Amino acid sequence: MQVFEILPLEAIGPVRLGAARATARQKMAAIGFPLEHSHDRVDYFCESCVQVSHGPNDEVSFIGVCGNPNVTFMFKGVDVFAHSATHVFSVMAASDNSGQHEFSSYEYLFPTQILTLWDADEQYDRQGGESREVWGQVGIGTSAYMAAIRAIKTGM
Repeated sequence: MQVFEILPLEAIGPVRLGAARATARQKMAAIGFPLEHSHDRVDYFCESCVQVSHGPNDEVSFIGVCGNPNVTFMFKGVDVFAHSATHVFSVMAASDNSGQHEFSSYEYLFPTQILTLWDADEQYDRQGGESREVWGQVGIGTSAYMAAIRAIKTGM
């Protein structure tokens, strides 16, 4: 079992934001998760539970992760796929330092950390027998990723 730390603005496990695509692939392969498939600017590892998106210069711009029995994803000491979506949200909100945050089960972006949460639902609760809402994906991005998201939301 691998344990990956979620470090906003930096990395998830061995994959670092801003790293070259080849470097990210090498780091994942070195720990037993070779590239499984790739589509356009996105690489998939570990039964697609790790998705790595690349910017125009092939640098890592976003890392998204979802629950998988082979990897534990930790944020501030909390296994993000073993706890309820509301609990994970509150831990992340407390570390964002950007004011009040209101829970949304669809998606949420913590602006200071460029930390994303997507689709809280019981179907993702693989550890608790689908008894509570758990996030479908947790991700981190670069400032370029954040700018792209803002442009999409404002229609620019």
